[in-house]
Amino acid sequence: MSGVSSPPPSSSVPPPTAKRVFLHSSTSDVRLECDAYRSPTRHQSDDDDDDETSSRKNVKHVFVCLHAHGKLGASRQMLKPHAIMLARGGFIAYNVSFRGCDGNKETSSASLIGDVDARDVLEIVRDVRDRERGEDVDAVKVHIIGYSFGSAVGASAVGLLHEKLLAVGRSNEEEMWSQYGIESLILVAFPLGSLNPFSTTIMGVLSRFLLGKHAARLRKCFVRGSKSRSIARKTRLLFIHGQRDEFTKVKEVRKFCQKLAKGQPEEEDADDEESNEDDDDDDDNKNNNTGIANRLSEFFFGVDDDENSRSNDEEKPVESSYETFGNANAASSSIALLEIKGNKSDHFAFCKMNRHIDLLVKAASRFVL
Repeated sequence: MSGVSSPPPSSSVPPPTAKRVFLHSSTSDVRLECDAYRSPTRHQSDDDDDDETSSRKNVKHVFVCLHAHGKLGASRQMLKPHAIMLARGGFIAYNVSFRGCDGNKETSSASLIGDVDARDVLEIVRDVRDRERGEDVDAVKVHIIGYSFGSAVGASAVGLLHEKLLAVGRSNEEEMWSQYGIESLILVAFPLGSLNPFSTTIMGVLSRFLLGKHAARLRKCFVRGSKSRSIARKTRLLFIHGQRDEFTKVKEVRKFCQKLAKGQPEEEDADDEESNEDDDDDDDNKNNNTGIANRLSEFFFGVDDDENSRSNDEEKPVESSYETFGNANAASSSIALLEIKGNKSDHFAFCKMNRHIDLLVKAASRFVL
């Protein structure tokens, strides 16, 4: 990950501007409510570190932020701090509401599985690209940052994108990419789950059952021997996952990254599902299963953690590890995993803990530049 310049102290940085916009969806009768944030003074480009200012290209980096499941009461408000921080760093951030969420409740209902949301995301990307193009802009690069359900929808959107690219053939690939291209996908607390109840929580089983097809669609982009391999390398993937995630263990996400890098098809997964006796955290699974309902209620319906424990924990540094996964068809950094460690590294920390939000935004910023 290359460096990205840090913004000046908050006291000297004017606040990002916010504008309410309505973006195209995959159906003509629905527009999706969104808040677009941008810095009035700063603009990230690909070569901010280049001393030859005359040779710099004016490249707009735009983030599309996708929130958690609308059926559980989530909305774009949970990613508002992330969008503002991205804008302070010089990026443009579109914080989108899914169907049935926020102001979209009057025009649509929230999706359970997310298929329509994935199709919406591609139209959102095209709309955002059109809005940000201009005579003084050399290129618009769109990055998706999805949290929980939003990361699954983002994964599915990348899969749909590559299906589009394959359908038009290599001669028209660049033109299609210029309309729908997704440069990077940041998957935060990816709800991969598992169908093995002994290796995950109840919510993990439900996640795999309801959202597993999104992960499968992403994997098809990387399957070895597939003609989509040369296309898949265009979208870079960064998984950001907590050590104590209640839906999916970090080791399952790591395995998923390894399978993507190898180009391993799903039919070869049978052997992987058989052995789970090497788990060191069975007690955590039991505790997570008994407490998951309370955690969901607290997160989505406003019951906060103990203020004293949160304030004390905010002062501690975040322990993390970063690894990349080699891909014969792409650079080694095209698939990466950032593991967040510690007692507060659960599924919901990325929206509740300031230090986790800060680390997440900094990691995403470095990854896309």
